[in-house]
Amino acid sequence: MRKWQRAAGATMLVVAMIGLTACSGAQQVTVDADDPTATVPVGGELVVDLGEVRSGVGDGWLLVEAPDPKVLGEPTEEFEPASGKTSPGSSSIMKVTFPAVGKGETTLTYEYRFRGEVPEDPVDQQTLTFEVAVR
Repeated sequence: MRKWQRAAGATMLVVAMIGLTACSGAQQVTVDADDPTATVPVGGELVVDLGEVRSGVGDGWLLVEAPDPKVLGEPTEEFEPASGKTSPGSSSIMKVTFPAVGKGETTLTYEYRFRGEVPEDPVDQQTLTFEVAVR
C-alpha cells in the first residue's frame, strides 16, 4: 500500500510541475531597433517591439522579409495604447510575437509604411532588420 501511495504522490508532483510550467508561458525574448539580435530557446517566443505607431492614421510597419518558417512560426500582432488613450488616431506600441518552432538562424526585416506606401521623403524611409538564433 505504501509503494502505491508513494508512486501516486510522485505522479501528482510531476503533474503539478507540468501544470506550473504550462501556466508560466513560453520564455519570451524581445528585440527592438536598439537591440536587433536575439537567441531564443525552442518553444519560446520572439517579441519584436516596433515601437510607437499611429495605425489609425496609416502609420505602421510591414514585414518585407519573412523569417524561415522552420525556425519561427506564424506571427501575431498586438497594439498596446502608448499613453493609456484609446481614441482614434492615438499612438500605440506595435509588437509582433513569433513562436520559436525549430533550431536555426533567420533574419526578418520590417519596412516603415505610411498609408500603405513607402514615404517619398528619404528621411522618413526606415528599415529594421533583426537577426535571430533559435537554440
